[in-house]
Amino acid sequence: MEDKTVNLLKKTFSEYYKRNKSRISEPSRFTEREFGYWPFDGFMQRHMAVVKFSTFIDELILNAPKGVYASCSYYDDPSLPMEEKGWNGGDLAFDIDCDDLELKCKREHDRWICRDCKKIGIGLRPKACTKCKENKIIVLNWSCVMCLDAAKEEIIKLNDILMDDFGINKKEISIFFSGNKGYHLTVESSVYEKLDKHERREIVNYVLAKELDLKYMGFDKKTSFNDLISRLPQSNEPGWRGRLMEFFENYEDSSLKNFNKTEKVAKIYNSKTIKFNSLFEEGIKNVRSTIDPLVTSDTSRIFRLPNSLHEKSGLCKTLCNSIDSFDPYTQSVVLDDELIKININFCPKFTLKGISYGPYKSQTLSLPKYAAIYLMSNKLAQVA
Repeated sequence: MEDKTVNLLKKTFSEYYKRNKSRISEPSRFTEREFGYWPFDGFMQRHMAVVKFSTFIDELILNAPKGVYASCSYYDDPSLPMEEKGWNGGDLAFDIDCDDLELKCKREHDRWICRDCKKIGIGLRPKACTKCKENKIIVLNWSCVMCLDAAKEEIIKLNDILMDDFGINKKEISIFFSGNKGYHLTVESSVYEKLDKHERREIVNYVLAKELDLKYMGFDKKTSFNDLISRLPQSNEPGWRGRLMEFFENYEDSSLKNFNKTEKVAKIYNSKTIKFNSLFEEGIKNVRSTIDPLVTSDTSRIFRLPNSLHEKSGLCKTLCNSIDSFDPYTQSVVLDDELIKININFCPKFTLKGISYGPYKSQTLSLPKYAAIYLMSNKLAQVA
């Protein structure tokens, strides 16, 4: 990235923190948390203890980092090396990223770039460049409205699982847009804060509906049709049995319209034309929440600080007070609309603050700061 582009990004981030001191609220128990930040022109700085939060914000203004972080865990002394900090528990944290959701739209808007011949291709990364046959390929994992809508569906499912199956109080759950490609959810509860890595992994396995089998649902080929009907759960039953039963009941097939819901599911199971095992796997994917399994079980993880800027978008990590109506491409746009002249290499179409931009290729344009920073953060443009 060119120096003048980096300098503009640093200036923009510094000005944001200067103008929004009051917006960056201190996390709970912040003196027990490890803080860190990632400079535009250096390595990640970790193991920082913060005694006075306003002083930490002053440091952000001075250093203008591209990423700001705070630990989910609480420590005796956050400034010491990890094995010496003295772990005292931590928030239960979850991460959902649209890149992990195997979305069809990625085949339309993702790009790959050959570093040798500069060819730009659409869709998933090939094994080698289709032009020069070299494999020095850079991947642009773009995100669109459909991507983040899919991520929102996953975070809503996660929220429901935590409240319905674990009995976690709504007041103990915070949902955030990450500022780029997904959502974070944290649980601050004395019931869960002392869980170790293995116990948190068990929660991960439950949320991902790991190791569910047909017998758990009551399905068994040795059972008669009538016995199967009596064994199957009701769709209003709590937990995975009820969720999966509801999925099967909603399966559409014209040959099943004359049966009641339970009979319909039993008929689906005994059908010779419906591949039930594949349908069962589809059902699991439909009702589970596709979280990143490594994040929740990692007790040394540091999360992006709420209301800080994301280095790959210039958008803000934002608390979602109402996740159903939350619009990340509007509510997380916090930079102003001062026009900035930039050279755009290329980019797919994108929308910010209700305004559509692009697609662009090899163009010089003046765009509002929030849109220009969005492209420069994605390394798709430079200051003209």
